[in-house]
Amino acid sequence: MRVIIFKSILIIAVFFTAFNSYAQEEGGMQELVAGLKEPLDLSDKQVTQVETLLIQYRANMDGILLKYEDQEEPDVGAMIGEIRGARDGYRKDLQGILSKDQYEKYMAKVDEVMTGMFNDLAEIKMMDVQPLIDLTDGQVESLVPILGKSMLETVRLLFENAGTRLSLPKKVSIGKTMKKIEKEKRAGMEQIMTPDQLAAYDKYKEENKKKK
Repeated sequence: MRVIIFKSILIIAVFFTAFNSYAQEEGGMQELVAGLKEPLDLSDKQVTQVETLLIQYRANMDGILLKYEDQEEPDVGAMIGEIRGARDGYRKDLQGILSKDQYEKYMAKVDEVMTGMFNDLAEIKMMDVQPLIDLTDGQVESLVPILGKSMLETVRLLFENAGTRLSLPKKVSIGKTMKKIEKEKRAGMEQIMTPDQLAAYDKYKEENKKKK
């Protein structure tokens, strides 16, 4: 449960803080929507509608986060439930504005942004690990997308299921998916790192677990 809470808070902090800080800059929201106009082939009417919807969405998110930020022991499950509800409502309204093709392109853009964010997180993490296990710059560059993809898939899985009552089959399914994500990450790492580097990495992870 602690892992679920941590990962859920992580995705909230990374995605929504980044979105809000950019959108709240002078002209930020207009630039955000303008950047979608050409790749999504939005009409002028759609541009206005999407901008209005995004402003409402941001206000909803700000309200939810503000509601919980001053609580000493916030109900994380309830908070995530509200955030998911706001997100799902936003996406439903967006589908009413965009065509199916435009919506698919929009979601691809969201995936692109999220991938970039988690690759950045993976790169920061690897900067700390690199000198400890003697990784070359080329190895780090190759490892970043592998670790970023694993982090993003894990966070998405936990975020979608956090704060909900899970049946035993669902728990088993989540466990299997987690193992699959970890297995794919490990296979990718084994293609890039030497056995000695992998052993040093495993030792580093184990030592960090003991510190927590």
